Amino acid sequence: MAKGGEAREGGALKTAVIVAGGLALAWVTMETAFKPFLDRLRGAVSRNTDPAPDPDQEEAPAAAAEAEEKAPAPEETSAPPASAAVEEKVAELEEKVEEAAATTAAADDADKAE
Repeated sequence: MAKGGEAREGGALKTAVIVAGGLALAWVTMETAFKPFLDRLRGAVSRNTDPAPDPDQEEAPAAAAEAEEKAPAPEETSAPPASAAVEEKVAELEEKVEEAAATTAAADDADKAE
């Protein structure tokens, strides 16, 4: 008889899991099917249940948004002008790069000729 009691406990657990899964599936289905209506309802409820409503609150965000749009963007700071020594070094490095590119191109041409 102990065996039959264990089977019933397993059956009860199985039933509980199936019911819980069915309820979760039903909830997800309802949320998906009525999403637009529920979003509007939740928005209305959250506006109406504000514990400390500020009568000027609705106007303030609009005014702040307009002020943000009208505010000029901060000016970007430019880099200080390069000194003559830096410009000479840049020119020297550019010459070296050109020489290296010419040498590489000549070596590639020589390899292709062979």
